[in-house]
Amino acid sequence: MKSKFLHKIRTKLKSVFNRLYLLISNNERKVIVSQHEGVPGLKLHLGAGPINLAGWINIDAREAPHIHLITNNFELVEFADESLSEIYLCHVLEHFSFEESKLLLNNFRRKLKSGGVFRVSVPDIDHLISAYKANGDDLELVKMAFMGGQDYEYNFHKSIYNSTLLSKLFIECGFKNPEKWITESDFGVNLGDWSNKSFDTPAGLFPVSLNIKGYVTRN
Repeated sequence: MKSKFLHKIRTKLKSVFNRLYLLISNNERKVIVSQHEGVPGLKLHLGAGPINLAGWINIDAREAPHIHLITNNFELVEFADESLSEIYLCHVLEHFSFEESKLLLNNFRRKLKSGGVFRVSVPDIDHLISAYKANGDDLELVKMAFMGGQDYEYNFHKSIYNSTLLSKLFIECGFKNPEKWITESDFGVNLGDWSNKSFDTPAGLFPVSLNIKGYVTRN
């Protein structure tokens, strides 16, 4: 009995300390997105980090009060096939190899309902090269966008994309009509993540990300 009581106290204290840390550091950003028409179902925000999407299931490898599911893989065994309406990843796919990415997207397609939407935002190799060349081949400027922040074990990049390659991956994995999307148009608000950020460089502003979405269609 005493052991259970102490465990409860430790768990509660851990939750409180996590919440205080996030409040003090201002790391967590709760975002209420606009409701839009679409198929009903659960919506997953994978690799959520500090972004708390209200109304979505926030999933990440690191613990935080707004994270509903802690995991370092995205097999999504907790969710039945054809049970999800939307899946969103922002600057996450590049942390997986090209082969791993194929496995992920095939799995995501199985989990999404017919009419479901898969959105992804990744560093755009074309944008990064433009910023690099316009700023006198300044590799310091873009090195982390290429290779990851490398400040914890999961923050390393294994793949790179431009619009042609990412759209091809979507099609190969069975997603229909891959197209670019704009953060404010699709979510109704600036999410505060990398999907619409830019490099502010001596040579001007350069967008960072490539945003592509695709749809699931079943007969």
